[in-house]
Parts: sequence; structure tokens; C-alpha cells
Amino acid sequence: MICDTHIAEDEVALIKEKANKKKLFGDLDIEIELAKLIEHVNRRGIEFFDDYFKKVKRVQMSDEDELNLLQSAIRTIQADDKITQEEVNFLKILRVLLNVSNEKIIARFPQVGPDFVDKDRFTDIYFEELYANYIKVKEMPMFDVSDVTDITNEIN
Repeated sequence: MICDTHIAEDEVALIKEKANKKKLFGDLDIEIELAKLIEHVNRRGIEFFDDYFKKVKRVQMSDEDELNLLQSAIRTIQADDKITQEEVNFLKILRVLLNVSNEKIIARFPQVGPDFVDKDRFTDIYFEELYANYIKVKEMPMFDVSDVTDITNEIN
């Protein structure tokens, strides 16, 4: 969601399902959290991703946590049945920032293939160019909170 500068209803529905049925995010009120996310994206624009990637790189996660993060990203991207180049680039950047081994990623996500996970193929220069292009090229539209939250009760 958002990494292709678009919010698809299917992506939002998947996130809400994970939050409400599977309690993936604990007891967080997903409506409030999504509204905060939209506010943050609208305020920071494309720099939101710079913040996100820096946090991913900085936080200490177990291999299982990293695999779960990758799984959430992959499933959310696949939710609308359209995979854009921006989404592929987002996943490539995310993969480089993770420490989990190629073998564990392939075992969990055989559909992604070795080209995606081979961290060694992503040279520093390639990664820096991919990252710089992702951050500088995209302009974020202004999103409306109604894109992610149910406002029907608020309408008179």
C-alpha cells in the first residue's frame, strides 16, 4: 500500500483483515493507525519512504520478524492483482535492508525467485541508484483518510 503512490481497496481490505481477524497488530485500532499513516504520508510525501527504510535498517529483528515483514509486504502488494515496477523496486530495497538469508527467503517464498533474494547481486552502487531513484522520482499524491477508513458513520 502506498509504495506505488496508490491506495488500492484490496490492499486496505487485506490490512484490515490481518488486524481484525488475525490480530497481527495486537490490539491496535487499525482505523486510527491507517489514518495516522495517511496523515504522515501527506505531511512527509516521498520522504515517508526514506523514514521507513531508515527505521527498517535501524531496528533489530529476528529472522522470523524479517520474514513476517517481507510476507506482509508481498501479500499487500499482491492484494490488488497488479504489481508495478515501483512495488518491485520497493521489495528489492526492503530485501537489501534485511539480514535474513537467501535460503530462508526462498524456503518461505519460493515464488519470488533467486533473482529477488540474491543480496550479493545488489551491489552498493546498484542499491544506491535504485534507492535514490525511488526516493527522488516519485511524487506522492495527497491521500484522503476515506481511502483507508470507514467514514460512513461520520456522514450525516
